[in-house]
Amino acid sequence: MHTEEVEIDGHKFRFRTWNYGMKQEAMQKAVKFVPSQMDPNTLEPVIDPWILNDQLLIKTLVEWDLKDEKGQPLPITLESIHAVEPPELVEKMITFAQRLNNVSTETRKKS
Repeated sequence: MHTEEVEIDGHKFRFRTWNYGMKQEAMQKAVKFVPSQMDPNTLEPVIDPWILNDQLLIKTLVEWDLKDEKGQPLPITLESIHAVEPPELVEKMITFAQRLNNVSTETRKKS
């Protein structure tokens, strides 16, 4: 496991690289099967990029310095991530985690 620390908008984060099992679990949660446009009897996998990004963050974010309104450390949960303000901070976290874990935009689109 490789970890990397980064400062984003004045906050400190530590991410780890994900392993094969973590990636598989994230993909299982993010993939939905929908009828093919060519053949409605055939199902094709389609990735929900929002679920994949959530899973990428929750599986690779090891540590952060974010606190709640009472000054208590926020746990690293999906609920906490969804509540982060401004949303651009989460977008920057996702960008960093994608780069660290070699998750390209093209991969997310075609997977």
